[in-house]
Amino acid sequence: MQPHQPAPIPPATRPARDDGRLLAALRHSDFRVLWLSTALNQIGHGMQPVMLGWLVLDLTGSGGMVGVVFAMRALPNLVVGLAAGSVTDRLDRRLIIRLSSVGLTLVGTTIGALLLTDHLTVWQLMLFTFVLGAMHAFETTARQVYAYDIVGATGALNGIALMSLAQRAGGVLGAMLAGGVLAWWEPGPAFLLMAASNGGAAIVQVWLRRPGASAPRVRESLSQNVLNYWRALRTNRTMLCLMISTAAAEVFGFSHQVMLPVLARDVLHVGPGGLGLLTACRSVGGAIGVLALGRFSAVRRQGILLLSTVVLLGLGQVLLAQAPTFVIALLFVILVNIAGSATDVLHQALLQQTVSNEQRGRAMGSWIVGIGTAPLGHMEAGYLADLASPRISLMVNGLALAAVGGVMWVVLPRLRRL
Repeated sequence: MQPHQPAPIPPATRPARDDGRLLAALRHSDFRVLWLSTALNQIGHGMQPVMLGWLVLDLTGSGGMVGVVFAMRALPNLVVGLAAGSVTDRLDRRLIIRLSSVGLTLVGTTIGALLLTDHLTVWQLMLFTFVLGAMHAFETTARQVYAYDIVGATGALNGIALMSLAQRAGGVLGAMLAGGVLAWWEPGPAFLLMAASNGGAAIVQVWLRRPGASAPRVRESLSQNVLNYWRALRTNRTMLCLMISTAAAEVFGFSHQVMLPVLARDVLHVGPGGLGLLTACRSVGGAIGVLALGRFSAVRRQGILLLSTVVLLGLGQVLLAQAPTFVIALLFVILVNIAGSATDVLHQALLQQTVSNEQRGRAMGSWIVGIGTAPLGHMEAGYLADLASPRISLMVNGLALAAVGGVMWVVLPRLRRL
């Protein structure tokens, strides 16, 4: 018996470049529903780093423990990333998105209730943080692949950029809400508010109607799905290079978020409200980055653009390490995340364009695995801050990422040709 071969990509979904129109994807009704539900989900997701960072720092007084908790939040990406990709290729993306939102709602409600009754321990918080991360890994994989389903390959970069914009818009509001609630009330109500935002997203997702023009026509068995994934990873060197590039950006670039609670409390002395502003500026920078990227969506050498943003992400952290005042720190956080969001969107779009239509879930699973290396960066950044200082931690990681980006530019010509 001949092994099952994935169905060819229909002509309408073969890779092509976007035409540069920023809001083109919003002409699809399902995309508009997905965009709104993503923004609501991201309000809750944007609240998490503020609440978790401040709560753990208040309970333990350790920047290292903040790094551990952030690592627990990111670790599921590494653990379930491959499974999330295979499941997304196997099941209806809409079902995965809906179930994940319901799960996020239930976990947030449980944490809030335990906090209100003074029954939550640090170790319980770590466990719940891991579960939140796992659900977010499945939700992110399915959401990004479903966005591609809706808009097709010709609108992939535009659609993913707009989804990233929804994430950043929700993240700004979430961070500001979390900072305000922590400043005026307690963490318990903040987690309940987070759960409410995820519940709102679950309700909106009921209106997702169609599987999308690029949804696979043939679904493999789960065993064949996993087998073909490993074959693709072994033979598709471009996908492997992009996964390595994603991991480098996560370990050395996005670990700067671990330093924000420490900077807010111990260096800049601005309290939870200031931490909310710093975290909100991450989302502001991300929104600017995806808006700018939308104007470059017709660029043919997107691999060169990707490597440039990786280097800029590292250099931005070096500048953040030198910020003398809170206002300057806010500006540098925006700069760092302009580069960071562009790096994220380019990785996601290019990964899905390097595989067949039936393997796009696995391609996004590779991206999830790549960002799953973030715990290494989170723990390294946190403990380096304890051993030396937050500024040194930021500078070391920024210089390392800029160097890695330069090395990839030289030794991975495959990326430059994308």
